[in-house]
Amino acid sequence: MTALKSASEMPSGEMQRSEFAEELSKEKRYQNRSLPPRARTARLLEKWVGMPLNIVEAFGSYVIVRPMNWALRHFDGLSYKLEGTLLRRVLQHVIFPATLLFSLVFGFYLAGNKVTFDSILTLALVPVVIGLYVAPLERLMPFSRNWLEGGNDTSVDLMMFVSGAFWNGFAKYLMQVLFIVSLVEILEPLGHGLWPSYLPGVVQVFLFILVKDFFRYWLHRAMHEVPFLWRFHAAHHSVKRLYWLNGIRSHPIEVAGQAILFAIPYALLQPSAEIIMVSILMQLSIGIFQHSNIDLKLGFWEYIFSIGDNHRYHHYPNKEVGDSNYGGEFIVWDILFGTFHKVKGERPHDQIGIGTAPNYPMTMAGLLIAPFLPDQKVFGSRTSETTDSRPNNGSTMATLKSSVRE
Repeated sequence: MTALKSASEMPSGEMQRSEFAEELSKEKRYQNRSLPPRARTARLLEKWVGMPLNIVEAFGSYVIVRPMNWALRHFDGLSYKLEGTLLRRVLQHVIFPATLLFSLVFGFYLAGNKVTFDSILTLALVPVVIGLYVAPLERLMPFSRNWLEGGNDTSVDLMMFVSGAFWNGFAKYLMQVLFIVSLVEILEPLGHGLWPSYLPGVVQVFLFILVKDFFRYWLHRAMHEVPFLWRFHAAHHSVKRLYWLNGIRSHPIEVAGQAILFAIPYALLQPSAEIIMVSILMQLSIGIFQHSNIDLKLGFWEYIFSIGDNHRYHHYPNKEVGDSNYGGEFIVWDILFGTFHKVKGERPHDQIGIGTAPNYPMTMAGLLIAPFLPDQKVFGSRTSETTDSRPNNGSTMATLKSSVRE
């Protein structure tokens, strides 16, 4: 057998071709998948009409994603040293409740100082602060090392974050046009009268989140069970990994529709501004651990909140498992209405996505266009467009043990 040539033995031309191929492969890793070639018209729209979005996406790759990945890779050595240590085991049990407690205390402190999430500066700081806290933890204690980097998905998720803020604002304008705001203003005094403001502040916070989550549960369930609604919710399930930022990946129609649908029910839930402020911060904190790639030992917490393995099952490619655990913050409604899925003694695998749509687009423009394609089968494989190609948990666990924490 001929020995492999070392770099010094390679002819200069061959070495240059090898370096070029390596560079090309590296570039492809940072290119998000476009709409499939079979969707010709949509693909043209993605390329030309979506050009401004494509430019921002590519710009984010060089300015944000690559430097961030480079910086976070410095934690990898320490991550391997932490494995099997007492410190890691302690952190696995403590991080979630400590974060929750800190958020609660800090939230009431901010509310007491009249801080709100209405300002653009505060809104912009949210992903920065969360990222600085969670991203290093994901690198140090990953649930799956396959989820540590995802090409240029972070650029799209940051764009989705900005998009969500814009479309929430647009929904408020639309509600004025539809006279929903007037109805809300009529209902709000009634909401103040119904709200049990005599309860301790901490109880009010969790009660407010729990009641809000009741409405979110049913909408989320409908988005999985009603094919038309699934078209728009599919953007959220297009992800190939779970990490701290992509919980906010949602199609604008879903964002605006949710804001409008919840306006009237939420008008009947009217705690004080302070309780709302703390509740928002708590929702963000719980949400961190719903999508984060941190390997935690959550124990009984997973029977209260929709976090950790609960939500990893929800992103399973096979519908039989994925259509479960719909709760936004709490898992209580899933347990009550029979959609809770958790197998004792089992950890979920890290193969997620839409099993029937392996070619679903990953670009920002593609995600915006995809729901409007008449034939959604274009996202399936040519060999099996009608079958569910999503893997079975039992058949994949053996091959995934090296990358997923047991």
